[in-house]
Amino acid sequence: MTSSIPALDHGKASRLMRQAILHELHCPPGDPGAPAADMLQQVARSLVQKAGQGDVSAIKEVLDRIDGKTLPAAPESDDRPTQVNMSWGPPK
Repeated sequence: MTSSIPALDHGKASRLMRQAILHELHCPPGDPGAPAADMLQQVARSLVQKAGQGDVSAIKEVLDRIDGKTLPAAPESDDRPTQVNMSWGPPK
């Protein structure tokens, strides 16, 4: 059985979800508004509503989707001095 649904690349799917989440974040709190236009909007709405209710994992997911995932912190146990080399002027 073949699907007639066009395949989306991961990057495009991520952008679509980000846009849907941003749209839902701009809606008044507690106001579901009109019924969701599609399942993407319904999923985004559900995620944003859970985040608005204080669900920490939903909050993290929303922030990861709109701001990108945070980079891991540098190890704190590194006691060695850090050397940084900088130069100004035109390259040689």
